Amino acid sequence: MNVTKRFLRDEELAVYLQQLDIKLEKVDDNYRAEALILHQNDPEKGYPKLIKNMQIYSQVAVTELIVKTIPVQVMLNKTRQPSLVSSSFGENTDTIKKTCELCKLDRGQRGIIIKVGNEQEFIILTNPGITYPGDLTIAALKHDKQLITGRFNDMIQISRALYHFSIYFNGILAGASSPHIHFQAGYKDKLIGEIQIQKLLAGQSVGQARLKRILKSGELEVFYIENFLRPVHIVVTKNAEALLKFFEHYLILLKDVSQNIKGIKNVPDYGSLIPALGMRENEPRLNIMLKYFPEYGGFILALFPKRYNRPSCYFRKGNSQILIGMGIKEALGNIITGRETDYKRLRNNPALISQIYTETSISSESVEILNQNLKKINILPRNR
Repeated sequence: MNVTKRFLRDEELAVYLQQLDIKLEKVDDNYRAEALILHQNDPEKGYPKLIKNMQIYSQVAVTELIVKTIPVQVMLNKTRQPSLVSSSFGENTDTIKKTCELCKLDRGQRGIIIKVGNEQEFIILTNPGITYPGDLTIAALKHDKQLITGRFNDMIQISRALYHFSIYFNGILAGASSPHIHFQAGYKDKLIGEIQIQKLLAGQSVGQARLKRILKSGELEVFYIENFLRPVHIVVTKNAEALLKFFEHYLILLKDVSQNIKGIKNVPDYGSLIPALGMRENEPRLNIMLKYFPEYGGFILALFPKRYNRPSCYFRKGNSQILIGMGIKEALGNIITGRETDYKRLRNNPALISQIYTETSISSESVEILNQNLKKINILPRNR
């Protein structure tokens, strides 16, 4: 990726940093990202597609529903239409775009560089497919595969650097729309599911959802949320090394139960060839949210194990089809549609939303096996 003309220097961001009341000598990557958002929304200097989509976004419609006691939000959001109709990795490869949009940036699209560790560099860009204003895409400068194996430490470091944001990842066949390794980010606790997770961790109620601790190992705790429409594991720790070790174990255990994803109509068998990556599937289907709290040095990780990102209604013909993809934003309770007919159908049918979550998540049997195996993990010596 050639970023010579795309990289914004601090001097170019200075006026926007002033709006944030941040002086240049105190600037960090978090405030650079916030200044980038202001720059790209500037009518004179910004990113034309983002500015246009912000106008479209002003017409967004949102309905909150109760689905089996759990509040979710259904959103009619035409800025997200391209990602809803883009080919997933498991579908007809003839429709997969040949040009990588993260390698060849759009007109007026500019970003900032963030260094992760000693070697890895990412470019932070504003995302014109807006769930909430301030959404970001964080793409590696080098076009590597959209795989989380070996990359979760990058995600940890990015969460530390962008501490006002939640960091997201969609795995292959779990909602990723590009084969180029990238994360997403959005301001913390804008998505309804994020708020619910915070409430549950604080001991507050969310419908009939129940937080069940399944592991405590050293400084790390793992919870499973029961009665939450979709399976999710929550990890809480102040120890980044323990978080990384747990995640590596989690990938192995989830891969084991993923072998059962086979013979399901419209769902690619686990381990099938993924032409867009030029390889067979070798890591589990997963949506991830990670956020860091510098005020106490803690992390909250949410892991949503997936069967596939497309429910059966996506594959129906004619008027019966609903264009929907279940990625991390949907896993966190914001179900996004780009067509008014789909929006009305979902808004008027909570049972259909429940079905969609069930169809795109791993089975309850696989969840039980996974939970039993997670209990056996020993990350660090237990507290004395």
